[in-house]
Amino acid sequence: MHPSEHNDSAEPLDTTIVKGVNRRSGAAVDAGLHGLSISANKSLLWLAVAGAMALRGGVSRKAAMRGLVALAVASAANGSLKLVLPFRTRPQQLPGFLSWAPEYRGSSLPSGHSAAAAAFAGGVTMVSPALGAAVIPVAAGVAYSRVHIGAHWPSDVILGTAVGIGSALVSRNWPIWNSPSISLPDTRRI
Repeated sequence: MHPSEHNDSAEPLDTTIVKGVNRRSGAAVDAGLHGLSISANKSLLWLAVAGAMALRGGVSRKAAMRGLVALAVASAANGSLKLVLPFRTRPQQLPGFLSWAPEYRGSSLPSGHSAAAAAFAGGVTMVSPALGAAVIPVAAGVAYSRVHIGAHWPSDVILGTAVGIGSALVSRNWPIWNSPSISLPDTRRI
């Protein structure tokens, strides 16, 4: 769907949540969430985290690899959904919205940042629940930040998160993980 044929109507609950979040912000919180959100542009945050994990080697490296594979699947799935779902304007385009985000022009639905965050966190967690416990709060922060800065509606974030979790689950039993050159540990012992 072309942007000129967009859907201006968000669900009432989406609108209520976005307006409530927008009214309750403070400068320090806004700056922090803006920075977190921007750091996740083009999955750079997750690439940096994966790089740091890979340098540690062992289970950490395997978790990083699994997270990146899930992220790649989520990116492809999310991009495909953006092509078939109706175009949706972003909250930052509402009159009077205090926006801290760059002006995003693409459709709001679904949130690619949320999909990438959930996929990476899900992939990491399947290999190492301990590492996942460190990554999941950051992923949740990225997802929330997208609503906070006006880049997405809550339902965009929910759908993006579902795409990410689904991508992690879909990629968990791929033959690559059974390759002799990649020995992933039994996660029940981690």
